[in-house]
Amino acid sequence: MAQATAGGTITLVVPYPPGGVSDVLARGVAPALADAVGRPVVVENITGASGSIGAARMLQGPPDGSRILVGSATETVLAPLTIKSLRYQATDFRLLALIYSAPMALYARPDLDARSVDELAALATRRAARPLSYGSPGTGSLYHLEMEKLRTTLGIEALHVPYRGGAPMLQDLMAGVIDFTLLPQDNVLGAMVDGGKLRMLGVTADHRSARRADVPTLDESLRARGFGHPTVWVGLFVPQAMPDASTAQLHRTLVQVLAQSQTRLALEATGGTVPAAMNLVQVQAFYAQEVRSLQDMARSADVQPN
Repeated sequence: MAQATAGGTITLVVPYPPGGVSDVLARGVAPALADAVGRPVVVENITGASGSIGAARMLQGPPDGSRILVGSATETVLAPLTIKSLRYQATDFRLLALIYSAPMALYARPDLDARSVDELAALATRRAARPLSYGSPGTGSLYHLEMEKLRTTLGIEALHVPYRGGAPMLQDLMAGVIDFTLLPQDNVLGAMVDGGKLRMLGVTADHRSARRADVPTLDESLRARGFGHPTVWVGLFVPQAMPDASTAQLHRTLVQVLAQSQTRLALEATGGTVPAAMNLVQVQAFYAQEVRSLQDMARSADVQPN
């Protein structure tokens, strides 16, 4: 496969610790990708600074497809808006394929006096003098921006409590320190709901999940109707500087890899889905739209780099 694999080992760069969703996805792709290109494929976890250290490391390598970022909008689009010291921009990345997509869900502490999105809005209205609080994995994160948009849609006041990551935020949510949050609808959080540690109030999908048929969509609520259907997605990125011919060849290989049933089963074990295949024009148009949308949301939320 020309330049994209001529250099030997291909490294899938995961910008988070082992065991997380991005890591599981990378290890789900690696075996089939190795078979397809006839080269070893390894997973390297490079963590820190909201995933930006791993993203920057991928960009610093040769633009030949030997290093591929298993990334999301958090590292590629939002990190440059929130971390002043970063020297890359969203346009330095080229998205080749989406490997994961999941709707978001509104989660509440288990003892909150609200069992639906509309009940949460009503409670927040009654509690205007003592606002409810919502957590996010950090100021300027995808979940912070989407939660601010949802808060505005609901017409409520709520105190934003940023955390240094999702794990400590979830601990505080389960302990009742904060009241609610917006996170992916996935198997890990689903298990917490099943165990009574969290309550799921609604999902941003356009239809109810067969696995969570009792959880309504936000479209079904009165207050959040029209919010939209934002998703959490993960894709495979190379540097924008990678030659077009090599990019096209690697893209074709990835489409073939993602079409394999065993690969799809491994990726969907997280609770998300593998999006339908897109050609290069479509996937790059998708990324460009995400960049514009998230940058607009960051401006609306007055996110400032620090």
